[in-house]
Amino acid sequence: MPQITLTCVDEQHATAVYNEAHRPGDRHHDVRQDGKKIVITYHDKRYPLDVADFAHSFGHAHEDDAARVIAQL
Repeated sequence: MPQITLTCVDEQHATAVYNEAHRPGDRHHDVRQDGKKIVITYHDKRYPLDVADFAHSFGHAHEDDAARVIAQL
């Protein structure tokens, strides 16, 4: 499955994104935290789009970092 990385403001913000985006039991969409980065594995491109949008909307990621994820999709 494809994978993309979102850089958050710091580790605490990355934890908040992880807690919101983690889907236990979903074999097609997953996130894992690596410090202040969120590694997103996805089947449907809407999942990383939603994660990046959430992260930016709630101040967990800067606009340019969220836009980078969206542009790579």
